[in-house]
Amino acid sequence: MQNYVYDIDSIRGLNLSLKVPLSLFAYMVDEIYKFTLSYQSAFSLQSMLQIFQRESVPLDTSESEFCINSYVYLIRFVQKNNISAEHLSKWLNENTLVQDDHREYLVKVLQGFDPETVKKVLSLGKLKELKWTVNQYNGDVKYPNLKKLYILLEFHIQDEKGNLQKQIINLTIQEFKMLQMEFKEIGEILRSFM
Repeated sequence: MQNYVYDIDSIRGLNLSLKVPLSLFAYMVDEIYKFTLSYQSAFSLQSMLQIFQRESVPLDTSESEFCINSYVYLIRFVQKNNISAEHLSKWLNENTLVQDDHREYLVKVLQGFDPETVKKVLSLGKLKELKWTVNQYNGDVKYPNLKKLYILLEFHIQDEKGNLQKQIINLTIQEFKMLQMEFKEIGEILRSFM
């Protein structure tokens, strides 16, 4: 990391991530990492800047761009020079203001992946069919008249070898409502990119 130490501008850009919430930081690092490995990631500076703006990150546009580009540069530098996770963590701790949780996440991503692992992650499987039913059970001996509803979700997933697997999940009404809210949020994020 010796060459990197002298690039004060890039270190300032890394320090700007102090203002980025961990969830958004993790998303940014994941997207940059996939992009730098050339796995046809949809990463683009403009879309990342829009997300920063939508999430009300307290950085102006030029600071956000500076921060994102600094992480692109750092991740490329680490990959190109085969920097160890331990060395990267120590360097970030000694030379930047990057928070512990951000630093730990970045190091985990950069130490744990190799191209084959990323390929597997990106091709886990395809959802071929989803079946669902609303069910009712009388499972309480003390209160036999109490009828409880639950939702059964049956996922038929095809893995990268073409084999079909079935996964069944039972959800209470409350759990299903939470799942609905998650899907609604995913839909809203997707609409912002269309």
